[in-house]
Amino acid sequence: MSGRAYDWEQAISARGRAAEWSPWWQGELPRPPVKPIMLTGGVPDPSSLPIDDLIACNEKVLREQGTYALMYGGPQGYAGLAEWLARRAHVQEGLELGAENFVITCGSAGGLENICETFLDPGDVAIIERPTFAGSLRTIISCLPEIAGVPVDDDGLRPDALAETLAGIRAAGKRAKILYTISNFHNPAGSTLTIERREQIVDLCRDAGVLIIQDDAYGAISFDADPHPTMFSLAGGTGAVLLGTFSKTLATGLRIGWIMGEKPVIDAITRMRFDMGVSPWTTRVIAEFCESGRFDAHLVQMIEIYRRKRDAMLAALDERCARYARWSVPKGGFFLWLQLAEGVDPERLRYTANEEAVGYVAGSAFFDDQSGADRVRLCYSNVAESDIPEAIMRFGRALERASVSA
Repeated sequence: MSGRAYDWEQAISARGRAAEWSPWWQGELPRPPVKPIMLTGGVPDPSSLPIDDLIACNEKVLREQGTYALMYGGPQGYAGLAEWLARRAHVQEGLELGAENFVITCGSAGGLENICETFLDPGDVAIIERPTFAGSLRTIISCLPEIAGVPVDDDGLRPDALAETLAGIRAAGKRAKILYTISNFHNPAGSTLTIERREQIVDLCRDAGVLIIQDDAYGAISFDADPHPTMFSLAGGTGAVLLGTFSKTLATGLRIGWIMGEKPVIDAITRMRFDMGVSPWTTRVIAEFCESGRFDAHLVQMIEIYRRKRDAMLAALDERCARYARWSVPKGGFFLWLQLAEGVDPERLRYTANEEAVGYVAGSAFFDDQSGADRVRLCYSNVAESDIPEAIMRFGRALERASVSA
C-alpha cells in the first residue's frame, strides 16, 4: 500500500490550533546529578490521601446504590452531591440554594471549559488576571476570544486597572464577556483579594455586563479566620459563578468539581454538556464521604499539613534566599510567588536549578504577554515536609550561581 500521508496539520480546527500546550515545559535539560526535589505541581500531599476512607465509602455506595452508581447520571450530575454543596453554601454564606444551582463537572478545569463554551464567542473579550493559572489561560484561549489582562498585586486583582481596561474595551466598540479571577490564595501569586476590592469588582462587572468566573480551587485551604465571601454572594447571586473542586482537598484523580450559579446560568451550561456528565459512581462515593462527616475532618488535617509546609518553606527562604528574591506570605493554598532580585539571571537559573536538582515553575508560564521572567512559583503541597529545607538549600545555591555577582 502506498500513497501520500494524510496532512493532519491542515485538518486541525481553529480551536485546535489555538489550544497550545502549557508553556510550563521549556525544553529538556541534562539529567541532574542526584534525585531532584520538585517544587512544581500544585497537587495534594500524597501521604495524606484518604485511601482507607474512600475504600469504605466506595464499598458502601456499591452495596447500597450500586445499580444507580453504575448507570448514566445525566449532564447536571448527581443531585445528592449538589444538595450537600448547597447546604454547605448556606452554612458558610447564608445562601439559599438547591441542587438546581449546581452542575457537577470534570474538576474545576472542566467547569471552566463548560462555561467558556456556553458564553464565549470568537472575538468576544475575555478579561484575565496577570498572572493567571496557565491551564485556565489555555482553556480560555481555545475559545478564540480577544484576551485583556489586568495586573494582580499582593491584595489581588486591581480594581483601578480593571476599570481602565473596561473603559478601553468600550471605547474600542468591543464587548467584554467574562472576567476570570482566582480570588482566594491565587495560583500562582498566592494573593487573596480583599473584601473592598471584591465589592468594587462586582460593581464594575455588573455595570459592564461582564460575567465573573471565580475559580475557588484553593478556597477551602485557608490558614486564617478572615472571611472570604464569594463573588457570587457579593453580587447577590447574579452575574457571577463559582468554580469548585475536590482535586485540591481530596485527590486530583477523582476529577470531580462543580459550578455554582443562578439557575438560568446553570441551565444554559447544562444544555451545553454533550458528554453525558461525570461518573455517577465517583460522585456518589464523594457524596458519601462528605455526608459521613469525613470531609470536614479530613480538611482540618489538610490545612494543618499545608500550614506547616508553608511555614517550613518560608523559614528556609528567609535563611537562604533573602538576598536573591522577595515574596509575600500566602494566607492559604499551595504556592509561594517569588520576585527575583535584579541581579539574578532567569535563564541561567533554569540551568543552575537543574544542576542543583531542584524543580520550580518559571513565572513566564503564567502570563499571556510573555512577561514574568523575573518571577518564580514554588509549591509546598506535594513535597515532603522533611525535604523542604534541603530543597530550598539547593534553590538558594541555584539563585546564588545565577546571580551576575556570583
